[in-house]
Amino acid sequence: MAYILFQYDRPTDSHRWNDYNQHVRDWIAQLLQIPGAVSFMAYRTSDGASPDTITMLEFHTVDDARRAQASEPLRNVLEGLRSVGVTAQVLLVERSPFTPEPITA
Repeated sequence: MAYILFQYDRPTDSHRWNDYNQHVRDWIAQLLQIPGAVSFMAYRTSDGASPDTITMLEFHTVDDARRAQASEPLRNVLEGLRSVGVTAQVLLVERSPFTPEPITA
């Protein structure tokens, strides 16, 4: 598995916060329409540490993730984030072969 991670701080001023909240669901939907996308997860830090938001867009292969990273839909989402004052760091990572399977009870 491979992932495109976005790391950023959500806007803090009320106007940009409202704009962000109005668009975030559409951005997620756009990301999930990128060919090869499997899933999307978002996390927020519980203590407000920066970056306070980390998202993971999952792909089956590194090649799929690389193509997505260079895609117009991803660039459009990044531009949308910038329009509300968010500067996202984007990382492409792959799952380590040493990652254990989740514990099931």
